[in-house]
Amino acid sequence: MLHPDKIRFMQRLQQAAVHQHVFYTAGRTDLPGFDRLTKRFADAYGTELSRQTKHKRRLAGEASSCLHGVRLTTRSDNGQLSVDWVLLVSPGFGLVTHREQLQDLRDPRSRLMSPDERHELVHDGKTWSWRLTHRIYNQYLDRIHRIASSSTDRRRQIEINGVSRDADAEILLDRLYSEPGFRLVRRQVGKLVAELRRDWKRLRPASGPQLSERAFLAYVRFLPDQPVTNGLTRAERREAFLSVFPEQIASTTISDSY
Repeated sequence: MLHPDKIRFMQRLQQAAVHQHVFYTAGRTDLPGFDRLTKRFADAYGTELSRQTKHKRRLAGEASSCLHGVRLTTRSDNGQLSVDWVLLVSPGFGLVTHREQLQDLRDPRSRLMSPDERHELVHDGKTWSWRLTHRIYNQYLDRIHRIASSSTDRRRQIEINGVSRDADAEILLDRLYSEPGFRLVRRQVGKLVAELRRDWKRLRPASGPQLSERAFLAYVRFLPDQPVTNGLTRAERREAFLSVFPEQIASTTISDSY
Protein backbone atom coordinates (compact mmCIF):
# COMPACT_ATOMS: atom_id res chain seq x y z
CA MET A 1 0.00 0.00 0.00
CA LEU A 2 1.15 3.52 -0.80
CA HIS A 3 0.75 6.00 2.08
CA PRO A 4 0.53 9.80 1.80
CA ASP A 5 2.71 10.71 4.78
CA LYS A 6 5.68 9.56 6.82
CA ILE A 7 3.85 8.84 10.08
CA ARG A 8 1.35 6.40 8.54
CA PHE A 9 4.22 4.73 6.72
CA MET A 10 6.24 4.38 9.92
CA GLN A 11 3.22 3.04 11.82
CA ARG A 12 2.61 0.32 9.24
CA LEU A 13 6.26 -0.74 9.24
CA GLN A 14 6.17 -0.94 13.03
CA GLN A 15 2.98 -3.02 12.93
CA ALA A 16 4.51 -5.38 10.37
CA ALA A 17 7.54 -5.91 12.61
CA VAL A 18 5.28 -6.60 15.60
CA HIS A 19 3.60 -9.32 13.48
CA GLN A 20 6.95 -11.04 12.89
CA HIS A 21 7.85 -9.50 9.53
CA VAL A 22 11.48 -9.04 10.55
CA PHE A 23 13.21 -9.31 7.17
CA TYR A 24 13.11 -6.57 4.58
CA THR A 25 14.40 -5.05 1.41
CA ALA A 26 13.84 -1.42 0.44
CA GLY A 27 14.34 1.09 -2.32
CA ARG A 28 13.20 4.26 -4.03
CA THR A 29 11.23 4.59 -7.25
CA ASP A 30 8.54 6.86 -8.72
CA LEU A 31 4.74 6.52 -8.78
CA PRO A 32 4.51 4.43 -11.99
CA GLY A 33 7.42 2.31 -10.78
CA PHE A 34 5.69 1.65 -7.47
CA ASP A 35 2.52 0.58 -9.28
CA ARG A 36 4.54 -1.93 -11.30
CA LEU A 37 6.33 -3.09 -8.16
CA THR A 38 2.99 -3.57 -6.35
CA LYS A 39 1.66 -5.82 -9.12
CA ARG A 40 4.88 -7.80 -9.43
CA PHE A 41 5.17 -8.44 -5.69
CA ALA A 42 1.46 -9.29 -5.42
CA ASP A 43 1.78 -11.91 -8.16
CA ALA A 44 5.07 -13.38 -6.97
CA TYR A 45 4.90 -13.04 -3.18
CA GLY A 46 1.22 -12.64 -2.32
CA THR A 47 1.62 -9.21 -0.75
CA GLU A 48 -2.05 -8.37 -1.41
CA LEU A 49 -3.46 -11.50 0.24
CA SER A 50 -5.80 -11.08 3.20
CA ARG A 51 -4.44 -11.01 6.73
CA GLN A 52 -6.16 -14.31 7.50
CA THR A 53 -4.60 -16.06 4.49
CA LYS A 54 -1.15 -14.76 5.39
CA HIS A 55 -1.61 -15.97 8.96
CA LYS A 56 -2.54 -19.47 7.76
CA ARG A 57 0.52 -19.56 5.50
CA ARG A 58 2.80 -18.55 8.37
CA LEU A 59 1.34 -21.35 10.50
CA ALA A 60 2.21 -23.74 7.66
CA GLY A 61 5.81 -22.51 7.66
CA GLU A 62 5.55 -20.24 4.64
CA ALA A 63 6.91 -16.71 4.56
CA SER A 64 4.33 -13.93 4.21
CA SER A 65 5.12 -10.56 2.68
CA CYS A 66 3.71 -7.03 2.75
CA LEU A 67 4.67 -3.96 0.75
CA HIS A 68 4.45 -0.39 2.03
CA GLY A 69 5.44 2.82 0.30
CA VAL A 70 5.33 6.52 1.14
CA ARG A 71 4.75 9.36 -1.29
CA LEU A 72 7.60 11.88 -1.08
CA THR A 73 7.65 15.56 -2.00
CA THR A 74 10.76 15.13 -4.15
CA ARG A 75 10.51 14.22 -7.83
CA SER A 76 12.49 11.79 -9.94
CA ASP A 77 14.35 12.75 -13.11
CA ASN A 78 11.19 12.19 -15.19
CA GLY A 79 9.18 14.65 -13.07
CA GLN A 80 7.20 11.98 -11.23
CA LEU A 81 6.82 12.07 -7.44
CA SER A 82 9.31 9.80 -5.72
CA VAL A 83 8.28 6.87 -3.53
CA ASP A 84 10.24 5.12 -0.79
CA TRP A 85 9.15 1.49 -0.43
CA VAL A 86 9.81 -1.38 1.96
CA LEU A 87 9.01 -5.06 1.39
CA LEU A 88 8.72 -6.87 4.74
CA VAL A 89 8.88 -10.64 5.05
CA SER A 90 8.23 -13.07 7.90
CA PRO A 91 10.42 -16.13 8.63
CA GLY A 92 9.59 -19.18 6.52
CA PHE A 93 10.12 -20.71 3.13
CA GLY A 94 8.95 -19.25 -0.15
CA LEU A 95 9.93 -17.64 -3.42
CA VAL A 96 10.60 -14.28 -1.77
CA THR A 97 13.39 -15.67 0.41
CA HIS A 98 15.21 -16.97 -2.68
CA ARG A 99 14.70 -14.02 -4.99
CA GLU A 100 15.23 -11.05 -2.68
CA GLN A 101 18.35 -10.04 -0.78
CA LEU A 102 16.70 -9.60 2.59
CA GLN A 103 18.13 -7.78 5.58
CA ASP A 104 17.26 -8.46 9.22
CA LEU A 105 15.56 -5.74 11.26
CA ARG A 106 17.10 -7.25 14.39
CA ASP A 107 20.65 -6.71 13.15
CA PRO A 108 22.03 -3.35 14.42
CA ARG A 109 24.04 -3.09 11.20
CA SER A 110 20.94 -3.17 8.98
CA ARG A 111 18.25 -1.34 10.93
CA LEU A 112 15.35 0.10 8.99
CA MET A 113 15.41 3.89 8.77
CA SER A 114 12.60 6.40 8.33
CA PRO A 115 12.47 8.20 4.94
CA ASP A 116 14.38 11.21 6.34
CA GLU A 117 16.87 8.90 8.11
CA ARG A 118 16.20 10.57 11.47
CA HIS A 119 14.59 7.53 13.10
CA GLU A 120 15.31 3.80 13.25
CA LEU A 121 13.03 0.85 14.02
CA VAL A 122 14.33 -1.15 17.00
CA HIS A 123 13.22 -3.80 19.47
CA ASP A 124 14.07 -2.74 23.03
CA GLY A 125 13.23 -6.06 24.68
CA LYS A 126 9.59 -5.08 25.07
CA THR A 127 8.35 -4.53 21.54
CA TRP A 128 9.15 -2.71 18.31
CA SER A 129 9.21 1.07 18.23
CA TRP A 130 10.91 3.97 16.48
CA ARG A 131 13.65 6.01 18.10
CA LEU A 132 16.00 8.81 17.10
CA THR A 133 19.17 7.50 15.52
CA HIS A 134 22.39 7.93 17.48
CA ARG A 135 23.48 10.58 15.00
CA ILE A 136 20.36 12.70 15.46
CA TYR A 137 20.31 12.19 19.24
CA ASN A 138 23.93 13.34 19.52
CA GLN A 139 23.21 16.33 17.28
CA TYR A 140 20.52 17.36 19.72
CA LEU A 141 22.93 16.96 22.65
CA ASP A 142 25.56 19.08 20.91
CA ARG A 143 22.98 21.77 20.17
CA ILE A 144 21.78 21.73 23.80
CA HIS A 145 25.29 22.25 25.18
CA ARG A 146 26.12 24.88 22.56
CA ILE A 147 22.99 26.93 23.25
CA ALA A 148 23.21 26.69 27.04
CA SER A 149 26.89 27.69 27.07
CA SER A 150 26.72 30.42 24.44
CA SER A 151 28.42 33.69 25.33
CA THR A 152 26.37 36.71 26.33
CA ASP A 153 26.93 38.51 23.03
CA ARG A 154 25.55 35.53 21.07
CA ARG A 155 22.30 35.17 23.02
CA ARG A 156 19.09 36.33 21.35
CA GLN A 157 16.02 37.26 23.37
CA ILE A 158 12.41 37.20 22.23
CA GLU A 159 9.15 37.88 23.99
CA ILE A 160 6.50 35.16 24.19
CA ASN A 161 3.20 36.07 25.84
CA GLY A 162 4.87 39.00 27.56
CA VAL A 163 7.75 36.91 28.97
CA SER A 164 11.37 37.20 27.86
CA ARG A 165 12.75 33.93 26.44
CA ASP A 166 15.93 32.75 24.75
CA ALA A 167 15.19 32.49 21.02
CA ASP A 168 17.54 29.58 20.24
CA ALA A 169 16.37 27.52 23.22
CA GLU A 170 12.71 27.99 22.27
CA ILE A 171 13.40 26.98 18.66
CA LEU A 172 15.15 23.87 19.97
CA LEU A 173 12.22 23.02 22.27
CA ASP A 174 9.81 23.51 19.35
CA ARG A 175 11.85 21.03 17.33
CA LEU A 176 12.03 18.46 20.11
CA TYR A 177 8.29 18.60 20.76
CA SER A 178 7.53 18.22 17.05
CA GLU A 179 9.21 14.80 16.90
CA PRO A 180 6.77 11.94 16.22
CA GLY A 181 5.60 10.60 19.58
CA PHE A 182 6.52 6.95 19.27
CA ARG A 183 7.27 5.34 22.62
CA LEU A 184 11.06 5.34 22.38
CA VAL A 185 11.18 8.80 20.78
CA ARG A 186 9.13 10.16 23.68
CA ARG A 187 11.61 8.67 26.13
CA GLN A 188 14.54 10.23 24.27
CA VAL A 189 12.88 13.65 24.06
CA GLY A 190 12.24 13.52 27.81
CA LYS A 191 15.93 12.86 28.44
CA LEU A 192 17.02 15.63 26.07
CA VAL A 193 14.71 18.20 27.65
CA ALA A 194 15.95 17.19 31.11
CA GLU A 195 19.54 17.65 29.88
CA LEU A 196 18.68 21.10 28.53
CA ARG A 197 17.12 22.14 31.84
CA ARG A 198 20.15 20.89 33.81
CA ASP A 199 22.55 22.79 31.56
CA TRP A 200 20.37 25.88 31.75
CA LYS A 201 20.30 25.84 35.53
CA ARG A 202 24.06 25.29 35.68
CA LEU A 203 25.19 27.77 33.02
CA ARG A 204 22.57 30.48 32.80
CA PRO A 205 21.85 33.14 35.44
CA ALA A 206 18.60 32.84 37.39
CA SER A 207 17.95 36.51 36.60
CA GLY A 208 18.00 35.90 32.84
CA PRO A 209 15.43 34.36 30.48
CA GLN A 210 14.22 30.94 31.60
CA LEU A 211 12.98 28.02 29.53
CA SER A 212 9.27 27.88 28.83
CA GLU A 213 7.24 25.04 30.31
CA ARG A 214 5.97 22.55 27.75
CA ALA A 215 3.34 19.83 27.82
CA PHE A 216 4.66 16.31 27.40
CA LEU A 217 5.18 14.94 23.91
CA ALA A 218 1.94 13.17 23.05
CA TYR A 219 1.84 9.64 21.75
CA VAL A 220 1.35 9.25 18.03
CA ARG A 221 -2.31 8.36 17.62
CA PHE A 222 -3.23 5.53 15.31
CA LEU A 223 -3.84 6.86 11.81
CA PRO A 224 -6.19 4.88 9.55
CA ASP A 225 -5.11 3.96 6.06
CA GLN A 226 -5.40 6.62 3.35
CA PRO A 227 -4.32 4.76 0.23
CA VAL A 228 -2.75 6.81 -2.53
CA THR A 229 -4.08 6.04 -6.01
CA ASN A 230 -2.67 7.77 -9.09
CA GLY A 231 -0.69 10.02 -6.77
CA LEU A 232 -3.65 11.26 -4.68
CA THR A 233 -5.66 10.12 -1.68
CA ARG A 234 -9.44 9.91 -1.92
CA ALA A 235 -9.79 13.18 0.02
CA GLU A 236 -7.33 14.90 -2.31
CA ARG A 237 -9.18 13.68 -5.39
CA ARG A 238 -12.43 14.95 -3.90
CA GLU A 239 -10.90 18.35 -3.17
CA ALA A 240 -9.50 18.56 -6.71
CA PHE A 241 -12.86 17.59 -8.18
CA LEU A 242 -14.75 20.23 -6.19
CA SER A 243 -12.21 22.90 -7.11
CA VAL A 244 -12.99 22.24 -10.78
CA PHE A 245 -16.74 21.86 -10.24
CA PRO A 246 -17.54 24.19 -7.30
CA GLU A 247 -21.27 23.83 -7.87
CA GLN A 248 -21.08 20.25 -6.59
CA ILE A 249 -22.31 20.00 -3.03
CA ALA A 250 -19.98 18.74 -0.29
CA SER A 251 -21.79 15.41 -0.14
CA THR A 252 -20.91 14.49 -3.72
CA THR A 253 -19.64 10.91 -3.90
CA ILE A 254 -16.51 10.40 -5.93
CA SER A 255 -15.46 6.89 -6.84
CA ASP A 256 -11.93 5.66 -6.25
CA SER A 257 -11.53 5.20 -9.98
CA TYR A 258 -12.02 8.93 -10.70
